[in-house]
Amino acid sequence: MADAVYDVIIVGSGSGGGFLAGEIAQFGSVLILEAGPWTTSTTAPNPGYGSPEGRKFSTQINLGTYQPDNTFSNAGKAFFSIPMYMIEGNQINASTQREPRVVGGGSSLNVGAWLRPRAIDFDGFATETGVQGWTKALFERHYQKAETILHVHREPQQNWNPASVLYQQACQTLGIPTHVTASNRHRCIFCGHRLNAGVPCKYDSLMSMAITQIPKAIKAGATLLSGVSAQKVLIEGGKAVGVQYLQDGQLITARANKLVVVSCGAINTPALLRSSGVHLLNDNVGRWLQAHPGVPVDALMPGTTDWKTDRGYQWNVAHFGGDPASPNDTLIHASAGFPANTPWVAASVGFFGKAYKDQMRAFRQRVGAYIFELKPQNYGRVLGDINAPTILYPVVDKTGVLEKKSLNDFKQSLAQVSKVFQQMGAVATYPNVDLPPDILNSTLTIFITTSGALHPQGTCRAGADRKTSVVDTNCMSWDVQNLMCCDASVIPNALRANPNATIMALASRCSEYVITNILGKQLPVGPAIPAFGAGPNLISVQGADPADPDFPGVTP
Repeated sequence: MADAVYDVIIVGSGSGGGFLAGEIAQFGSVLILEAGPWTTSTTAPNPGYGSPEGRKFSTQINLGTYQPDNTFSNAGKAFFSIPMYMIEGNQINASTQREPRVVGGGSSLNVGAWLRPRAIDFDGFATETGVQGWTKALFERHYQKAETILHVHREPQQNWNPASVLYQQACQTLGIPTHVTASNRHRCIFCGHRLNAGVPCKYDSLMSMAITQIPKAIKAGATLLSGVSAQKVLIEGGKAVGVQYLQDGQLITARANKLVVVSCGAINTPALLRSSGVHLLNDNVGRWLQAHPGVPVDALMPGTTDWKTDRGYQWNVAHFGGDPASPNDTLIHASAGFPANTPWVAASVGFFGKAYKDQMRAFRQRVGAYIFELKPQNYGRVLGDINAPTILYPVVDKTGVLEKKSLNDFKQSLAQVSKVFQQMGAVATYPNVDLPPDILNSTLTIFITTSGALHPQGTCRAGADRKTSVVDTNCMSWDVQNLMCCDASVIPNALRANPNATIMALASRCSEYVITNILGKQLPVGPAIPAFGAGPNLISVQGADPADPDFPGVTP
């Protein structure tokens, strides 16, 4: 049988590959390869209602897959599960990095918080790798396009849980600027099923690529193959010409006339390139891994108030923190609403689903927040191949203590969050900032090394030349013709924000290059996307920096 031939093959259907597919499918033949299942299985999704198969998948995702087939394998049913060594010099004890394996990728499983990076992040791109054209101004319309497609908006306070409202009020009293966290949800019924990340929306209200761009691509003629595992990018004469993938145990080849796009995420994209030999051409493949280590904070509130931690959407308000010398280097999502999930609780009930909600219902006096370190001073690396990748991410030094800057930022932020909870009337907070220093340092280190590398980025980063990067400003490989990377792996320097918004904006930017330079077509002419603030019911953003308006109002 002859190999199937397409203009473009995209490996991965997440925020990068899925968004790109939706934009280019009308201009050429496109094949989308995805290792996980398509839980909606429809080109006409119904947000707020969903589908029976989608609801079943969302409800049962952690049954037999919370710990995948093998803790240290890449063959989980709903997640890739990859060993990650987070202690310098320790090649024995590994954490487990869980990466999504489902149509829509991370966009189907993330918490739905929509944050743009700070203006300083764009300056940092050029400083890090010399990449040109990655500016706030040039990315603006691409963010706007993504935000229009995904119904990005901010919820009025009547839809918040009580803890979020009080947290924001306490911040105002203490003089801490906050902003209302935008979200890419549509027709949300506030059921509380997915209070945390890690599970698809039960009713398809999370505007993932599986709900938005993938159906759009299929309607335009694209082919989606779910449940297949890419094994190798075929490279002939220095040019990417196709992809080999496994389907039902059979190795199949698909050919690409014009472009192969690898969009497997910051961990699996370099792993696939390593399986394809690209790392032998460019030693930057898999290097420069950065992430956002995270620590949950738990507060015990007095009285019998029901804080409704088991209902609604919880990520309503956020603020920056960290050392005063670097005040924007941590991000606190508060009140996240759910009790901080300790490793021993997670081992028993997981991070989501009925068991998790039952745990919250049993402790209704508990509220929480989550601290992300946005600028750790260390890099990691992805090794191995697509079937057995390994992550080296030494956030803990040989003495067993967290990297100094991150540790200091966490302690400063924990002190700040604890003051906010005290202002709210909390009886106690955990971790306790008043613990003896050695015990507090160990406690924070344990949390970090059990939570994994959240929001991994930079492993195939874009730059001005191949000495420091894997792809150019258009995300095209320096070393292999007709090969593009389009996901978080190309981000040159860690963002001060959750990366999903930037990945989609990047995919929008890449789509214009593909349409004009690869497929030789003209960009579509359509109605202008309205600027932020247009339209009725503008929700104001409290604490926005006028000199750096990264958090503009968005209509609901």
